[in-house]
Amino acid sequence: MQDRAEQLALDIRRGRESGEVVKTTLSVDDRVLARVTDGIYRRPSSAFRELISNAYDADATEVILQTDAPRFERIVVRDNGLGMSPEVLADLVTHIGGSSKRTSKGKRLGTANLSDPTLSPGGRRLIGKIGIGLFSVAQLTQHFQMITKRRGDDFRTSAVVVLKTHTEEMLAADSDNQVFETGTVAITSEPAADIETQGTEIVLMELTPQARELLQGLDRWTLLDRAKDGDVDGAPPMPPSYHIGRVARDDADVYLEQPQLPWDPSDGPDARFRKLYAAVRQEVRTRKATPNIEESLDHYLGMIWLLSLAVPVRYIDRHPFELTADDGIGFYSFTSKSAEPVKLTGTETIGERLGLTSIIDPVGSFRVILDDVELLRPISFDRDLHGTSEIGRPLMFFGKVTSGLGAVPPDIGGGALSFEAYLYWNQKITPKENNGCLVRVNNASGVLFDPSFLGYQVSELTRLRQLMSEVFITEGLDAALNIDRESFNYSHPHYQYLQKWVHFAVRQTTNRLKQLNKELLDARRAAAAGHRVSRLENLVERVWRDRKGSDAEPPPEIRLAPGGQALLSDRERGVLVFNTDTLEAEAAARGSVIENAKLEALVKVLTAWGLLESLSWEEQQSLVADIMAVFGDQR
Repeated sequence: MQDRAEQLALDIRRGRESGEVVKTTLSVDDRVLARVTDGIYRRPSSAFRELISNAYDADATEVILQTDAPRFERIVVRDNGLGMSPEVLADLVTHIGGSSKRTSKGKRLGTANLSDPTLSPGGRRLIGKIGIGLFSVAQLTQHFQMITKRRGDDFRTSAVVVLKTHTEEMLAADSDNQVFETGTVAITSEPAADIETQGTEIVLMELTPQARELLQGLDRWTLLDRAKDGDVDGAPPMPPSYHIGRVARDDADVYLEQPQLPWDPSDGPDARFRKLYAAVRQEVRTRKATPNIEESLDHYLGMIWLLSLAVPVRYIDRHPFELTADDGIGFYSFTSKSAEPVKLTGTETIGERLGLTSIIDPVGSFRVILDDVELLRPISFDRDLHGTSEIGRPLMFFGKVTSGLGAVPPDIGGGALSFEAYLYWNQKITPKENNGCLVRVNNASGVLFDPSFLGYQVSELTRLRQLMSEVFITEGLDAALNIDRESFNYSHPHYQYLQKWVHFAVRQTTNRLKQLNKELLDARRAAAAGHRVSRLENLVERVWRDRKGSDAEPPPEIRLAPGGQALLSDRERGVLVFNTDTLEAEAAARGSVIENAKLEALVKVLTAWGLLESLSWEEQQSLVADIMAVFGDQR
């Protein structure tokens, strides 16, 4: 007896000959999955991430997204992947939550590799697993169209989908049924002369007002309006440095705020993203010691950044495993007990030396272009320190792990688990959102950098803020991902094993940093033997040691400069630059005089307490000026 999917596939093929529209309903066999159209994902950008992941699994090499920003009235996502046959399309709409990927059915339908169903037909490790990613578009619209074609077919198939939202009352009324309808679909086929083309196009129509407002970042503009009217408690919020503009609610062609973009209209897709990346990094010069994406970029540009972190695109510079000795970074490899130095020769890469293979894509390059901006992974590994540590250069620590869980019964150990990872140390990680540990399962991630490093409990706050880490899962961990792929099941054996390893890696990294700092401190003290130390110097050293630890790196360099803006490059290195013109004017108004030695001591004490790092440069100047004025007031 034919199942519903097989019958639907036959009807689609007959419709190609007759021109008739084939109508059916979307359905699932599980009450819980019936809620998928209510939106299980956390943010609208999740829909783009899932559609990009589907294209990757279909062996696409290019995905193009057009969002109609800042209007967001119609969104198109187009890829050059394998496309869907009538059989695959029929299986998709009749088995939501029953993906053919990773199954023997996937081999038959051509959605999985013939020799290994956990791989794509071309050999990529599959990102999707349960077949609900397409319906993440429910975050944006209830109405969308799929147009798809496979290479060699003389026709293309179109499916118009209208999703259905469920309520608890509706599900309760249907509690006796085994099948839950999640929408309707109308499928048509038409002749295609381009026999050799392939791919899928998703058209999102009639975006909900709520989705459009979220994508436009309307809540932030509304808050700024309230601040102008004095209706906001505390310090008024700052507008984003870069944004796509603001359009009127009743006429999307009228700009209330003109766009402020970091690129020029003539720039190509690659150049646009590089200028976005550079703009965020350069915020350290003018806006804040540690730039923050949410403050620097509006919602749309921030979404571009977050998507670039999540999807399997190339790095803006190079993959961390492609770094060589010429990059000026100190390399270490984790052993079972410590982190040992690694010396590279010639043009040898760290990946070649340590046998790191997760960099390989068997299908080839994968490009994503969103509104003429090519997404590049916004992670680079500077050879210069963003600070003045005597260590003198950034450090990177690498590990490659094959757990023993594969030898444990699956119901206990969860199956095989293997991964590769790095930890990168620099005194400042820029932007702030790149600080932490990011886990990539099959080269993709639904989570962001975790600044706690998977719940590391030891008090290493300063050094944790100086670390950036990525873990590349090459086998396992899929089952530990929650259904929206934006969080983990913390009790799963794979997550617990990974968590313990990350904590081990952080501990060995910080131990090595402490050892290096202690060696430098001993050498500095030996060189300074006999030097007369002032009371202020003693005070600063005591406070620094009490707050940071006896093996901490020395206090930051302080630079006093007229105007305060002349030494922008120093700010990039982590030097604290202060405008002596402003400070002296404030002091003169109170009948006092700035003493540079006391000023430097004050700044170092404030830094030891962590009171400056979250402030903008202007706020740092104001705070120090106010404190100096209080203690220098002669009246």
